[in-house]
Amino acid sequence: MQIVLPWPDAKLNPNRSKGVHWASTSALRKKARTDAYVLTRGALAKSLAATGKPFDSAATLPLTITFVQPDKRARDRDNLLAALKPSLDGIADSLGCNDSQFEPITIRRAFGPKPGSVVVEIA
Repeated sequence: MQIVLPWPDAKLNPNRSKGVHWASTSALRKKARTDAYVLTRGALAKSLAATGKPFDSAATLPLTITFVQPDKRARDRDNLLAALKPSLDGIADSLGCNDSQFEPITIRRAFGPKPGSVVVEIA
């Protein structure tokens, strides 16, 4: 199953949020989580229509996350993953599992058009 998420807001990057009050990013985190939930529900419906089988939230769910960067700036993979945390929570909510079940997590980078995106593939 494949879920295409919007590029995470720069304010969710841990390097940008140091010294900033948590409330200033609360609405962004909530929106990212809700967007991921809705997009995952859509991907689940497509998957069910294509395969005829409901999604199985097994003990572990391998993820491949591809960050399709809107430019060629150097970005740390750990910061990209940390900025995606609210979205991963929304995906887990939608699947009815805990995000601790996402294992292993493979992180890739690609370059694409603005505004960028994040492609999450669940095996």
